Amino acid sequence: MNILSHLKRFWRFHGLIAGAISISVLTLGCAVQDPAFFEGTWVVTQAYQPGISAHSATEANDVLGSSLVYHADGAQLNQQACESPTYAEEKIDSDQIAASFKIEGNALGFDDGKITQVELSCANGPQALGSVLLFQEHNVAYTVFDGTFFRIEKTL
Repeated sequence: MNILSHLKRFWRFHGLIAGAISISVLTLGCAVQDPAFFEGTWVVTQAYQPGISAHSATEANDVLGSSLVYHADGAQLNQQACESPTYAEEKIDSDQIAASFKIEGNALGFDDGKITQVELSCANGPQALGSVLLFQEHNVAYTVFDGTFFRIEKTL
């Protein structure tokens, strides 16, 4: 065999490998992404009013058992539909919770790690119950509305 035939075989073989790698990269780029942790159905299980709130204790307790449903293309917040939702996700710490909400993060059950705050904006209207989420994955989660913290738990 001469050198020319070796070169042709070499490039043919490596061309096949390069093609296979290119196809793999393209198909992985189109892979379906897992939904965000907060996507799904949540149920309000507890109300906590640390200070001044727009709700009375009775009004806050009336919300218990309500469901909040979050998806990339829509949300249902306690019987209110949210069209074209936009989720703004930010990592914060206990000091930022204290500054923003006038309560220590550990009073709500958050540990010293980062807390995720998600703010939901809807194309069809103002804020509603469930439009602000505070959570640590696999720990605790709350939604804050008019000064009341509602503990929420994810359903299966």
